[in-house]
Amino acid sequence: MKKLFVFLDNFLYRVIIRNFLKLSKLGYGFVVTGAESGANFEHLYNNRPEGKFIVGRYIDKALLNLPAAHATRGRKEDLKNVLWNEIHNNELTGKKTRVLDLASGGARYLRELSDEHKSGIVESICIDRDRKCVLLGRNLVKTEGIENIKFFRGDIFKLKHLQEFGGKITWRPNVIVASGLFIYFNNSTVENMLKEMFDFLPSGGLSVFSSYETLDTKKLMRKAMSTSSGQQWTLYYRKPEYWRKLLYDIGFQGVNITRDRWQMNNICSARK
Repeated sequence: MKKLFVFLDNFLYRVIIRNFLKLSKLGYGFVVTGAESGANFEHLYNNRPEGKFIVGRYIDKALLNLPAAHATRGRKEDLKNVLWNEIHNNELTGKKTRVLDLASGGARYLRELSDEHKSGIVESICIDRDRKCVLLGRNLVKTEGIENIKFFRGDIFKLKHLQEFGGKITWRPNVIVASGLFIYFNNSTVENMLKEMFDFLPSGGLSVFSSYETLDTKKLMRKAMSTSSGQQWTLYYRKPEYWRKLLYDIGFQGVNITRDRWQMNNICSARK
């Protein structure tokens, strides 16, 4: 009986629900082109339903109105607010903010700080391993006329090798952002990455990242959606207590962790 239930549950999610999701723009992106792609998140942020036929648009509208979708848009705003505050605090002391964004996708939270980039008080370098994300970012900043944000393809696991970009990056960041990066990796990988971020930051530099504590769409994402490599979309969920202990153990100070009103996303910031 248990095997039959598992079979029917898998059939429901992996055949029926997957095919229905593909009628909507967001669903198609999460099922076919890769759930983690920057284009999907841009559509999520734009929050305008699209899809095949009327039913596709209705499905898209339903997906865009899920609590997890609202929480994702809220996460973008929370990240932007932390960055805005850091940028303007630095401005008061005559210091330019240099942001390194890891696995940036389209870096919407940075692009929406267009006035700050235009004025020159902040410069941002966005790194992503996915060529499509890099091209997406470059096209978006060009279309939107945003200055001082550059997108490069690179290995996010090798911060010390940034000079391999042939002199394109000549500065050292005092802010490192990782939005939605750590949710894809196990504890050992995450700890190593945070240690490297700590080493790469100057004294007083800020690390900012987001993390999932839980999601109401956890089962749907795991069973019906896939990554750009075609593999099952597996995410890691962590409590604030984990991050707080880890960040202090590494050597960070002034750890601040906020939880959104949906109790799904945490925004963590810590200073070297």
